[in-house]
This record gives sequence, structure tokens and C-alpha cells, in this order.
Amino acid sequence: MNIVSVLDEKFKCYGSVLNGYNFDEIIKYSLINIQLPEFGNLYEPAIPAISEFEEIKNIKSKVYGELPIQAGYVTGHNQSLTGLEYHQGSETIIAITDLILILGKRQDLIDDCFLSEKAEVFFVNAGQAVELYGTTLHYTPCKTSLEPFLAVVVLPDGTNRPLSEKRNESLLFKKNKWFITHTSEKEKVKNGAFPGLLGKIIKIKI
Repeated sequence: MNIVSVLDEKFKCYGSVLNGYNFDEIIKYSLINIQLPEFGNLYEPAIPAISEFEEIKNIKSKVYGELPIQAGYVTGHNQSLTGLEYHQGSETIIAITDLILILGKRQDLIDDCFLSEKAEVFFVNAGQAVELYGTTLHYTPCKTSLEPFLAVVVLPDGTNRPLSEKRNESLLFKKNKWFITHTSEKEKVKNGAFPGLLGKIIKIKI
């Protein structure tokens, strides 16, 4: 498996590295106030205290054109790609720890299915921030050591919240979240996820 930095040219079709920001205060807050799980993963879409940081407000202006946003976090022990999602609008990830992103291109979806062999793997250093474009397929980051990863996540407001009503759209899993799961994820399929991720599960070896 080839893992390259988000500074590599290959990343440019998936997103951009955000330069000129100082995330020291956000990193300090996150390491002190966010409880890391002993196992599994945790996602909180919106933490008001995180939204108040000046650099989050700068991201709201520069990345989202002052549209309403939410800022939360994701953390955990994930080491594999078991699903892919996309949103209408960019997702901004601020790496509090080192982490790995496994990404795909929405245009490679065929009949709502994606072959895992088409995915590419990128390393994000602690302190780096990336904007993932709305055309980028992504899911939970992966850890790079025995310790859990931690990242702050910024998205258009309302993303990943429960749908107001069940719709016939096969991939719309939550508000502004179109999602496919790996065919082996029986519980997710049972809960309504479309089994559109095909091929071998990509796993990150620690």
C-alpha cells in the first residue's frame, strides 16, 4: 500500500492543504477537553466551544463563504475503510494527531458502487488542516499508532444529523451525507446503508 503526504501532487484532485492558519489553541483545547475512547470511534458533529475559536471563524469565511457551519470532532481506533461518504460542500479536517485518510473520487462511482482498489491513501501530520472537496469520497480517518487519532471536523451546518423522514434516495443516509458501506458490513446494511463499497477492505497496519 502506497501512503503519501497530503503535500503530494496526488492530493490536489481530492482537496487542498490549508496554509496560513495557527491551530495551536484549538490543538491545546482538544487535547485537554476531548476524551479519547478506549476502543471504537466517536463523532460529535458540533461543539459550540470549538466554533468560537478565531481560526474556525476564519475557515467559515475563507472556505465556506460565511455560510453556516458546524465544528466538532472525530476520534478513535479506526484502521480500515469500511465505507465511503460525500457531502454537498467541503469537509475541513484539522489533524490534532497524525492520521491517515483513505479517499476516492465521486466520479468513480458506477451504479452507486465503488471499487476499493481505486482508493488512495494520504498521511496528515498533526497540526495540518485539509479541505476535502465535495467530490471526494471519504470516511473515518485511520490512526497511525496504538493511540487513537483525533481531529476537528468542520462541515456545512446540519450535516450528519438524522433525516426528517425516510426517503427513497438509496445513498442518502443522513442529512447531507450520501453513504455506501462495504458489502461485509451486514449490520450497517440492515440499518439502511447501501452495500456499494466493493473489493478488499483496505487496512492500515500499525
